Formats: sequence, C-alpha cells, structure tokens
Amino acid sequence: MRTFSKWKWPTPVLLGPVSYEAPPNVTPLPVWNPKANPRDRAHLMPIVTPCFPSMNSSYNVGQPQMRRLKQEFFLADQLIADIEKGERDWDELFVGKEFFRQHIHFIKVDIIATSEDSFRAWFGLCESRLRIFVAAMESDDLGTQCYPFAKCFRRVEEDDDGEERHIASFFVALRFDEGVEDIDLKPNAEEFLYKINSWEGRQQGMDLMIDCLVQNELPSFVFDDVDVDNTDGVLLGDEDDMSISDLDDEYDKERKDDDSDDLHLSPSKKHKPATCNAG
Repeated sequence: MRTFSKWKWPTPVLLGPVSYEAPPNVTPLPVWNPKANPRDRAHLMPIVTPCFPSMNSSYNVGQPQMRRLKQEFFLADQLIADIEKGERDWDELFVGKEFFRQHIHFIKVDIIATSEDSFRAWFGLCESRLRIFVAAMESDDLGTQCYPFAKCFRRVEEDDDGEERHIASFFVALRFDEGVEDIDLKPNAEEFLYKINSWEGRQQGMDLMIDCLVQNELPSFVFDDVDVDNTDGVLLGDEDDMSISDLDDEYDKERKDDDSDDLHLSPSKKHKPATCNAG
C-alpha cells in the first residue's frame, strides 16, 4: 500500500496538470506557479487544487505543521503495515490521542469579543495571523519546537459585570532541546500583537490574550468532551513519545512565584503563567 509517508516534499500533489490560462469567459487570475513566484516556491507541502485558478490548499503549513504531519504519516504507515500482517486492528487507526497529557508546556491564545458579529471578524483576523506566531516560536536558536493543537475551543462566558464574551482558545505545546533552561518569548509575542493591533477594523471589546501554562494549569475544558472547532489557520496533531507517566518529578514540586509580565518559560521549573494582552 502506498501512502504519503514517503512523499518527497516539496514535490506538489497534483490531480492533473496546472492550467496557467483562464478558460473561455473566465476572468484571468493568478495561478500557483513556483517557477515564476518566489512566494509559491517557498511553500513546504504544496497540495494544488485541480480547477482554475490552481492554488496551494496547504499554504498555511510551516515547519512545525510539516514535521507533525510527516510524523503522523509515518506512524499511520507503520500501523497499516501491521494491520495488513494481521498483527493489529483497523479500529486502532481511528483511536484519538491525549494531546494535552503528552506535553508539559503550552501557550494559550484567547481570542475575545463582546458580540457574535465582532467576534466573527476578529476571530478571522487573529486566526489568519496565528501561524506567524507559531512559526516565530519554532527556533533552532532558542531550542524550541512547536506542536499546535489542530482545533480551537469556542465558548460564551460572562465577565464580572455580567457582560457576554465570545472566546476561542488555541493551544500550542512547546518542547525544548536538552539543556535549555529559560526561554523569553516576549519578543515573539510583541511582534505578533503588533500585527494584530495594526488592523484598522479592530473595535472596542475585541481583545487577545497570550498565557504561558504548564500541564496542571490547563483549563478543565481541554479534557472534557466539549464543542471543538476544526480550523484551517493551524494544523497539527499529537505526540506519541511522551505520556503523563514520563513527566519528571521536578514538575510535581510547588509552583514558584514569579511576578514578571514577561513571557518566560523555564523548562526545568514550574512557573506562574504570564499574560500578554493585545492592548
């Protein structure tokens, strides 16, 4: 059985040849063309739509998403091989994984608005920019790897004044190279928030908050069977090589107080979550 586990990216996935000329009575539009367009040439996992104008449907995939997708392709390929040998069952291919129990450090991004209409516009803007933030946190220099959760958690809550708030929460798990003791994510957050704050359509009540959390600080709804939306803004799955039983004893110690507003993570210590507002 052939799967995408052995696909040579960035070789594009095509259902047919790309047409660069518009059909009769169709308005000419830009077509995905890596030979002529440097931005198209930079795409990592091109999956090209078959109809004019052909476009890369996976242009949002960056290094973090590509790494996780390739890992999942490989794991699925191994599982299917075992199934074909009669060693495993097809049901195992569809078993979910405990993403939030398989990582220690998380970034939580809350997109907030005070009405459904304003939330829809604000959510679209923030979600479309979120991949930039994820890509910025993935750094060989910092020794970090990002694992975005592929869905967001949407809910409606009331604030202290009884006002309705529409909220969508995204989560990105972080892992660190061996020996990394402290990470400062404030520059990454500030750059992301600058892009968000520059949007001319932002209105009163639209807000965005970024928190650093460790596993035992996660909100309970991530472990509940609640309403979860798929999202095209970020892709990703789960991690297989670490379960909750693998957590180091260091994470069972008492939390250390830290009054800093900086977005710091200490991989070897617990920390008080830092919050960064959109302003």
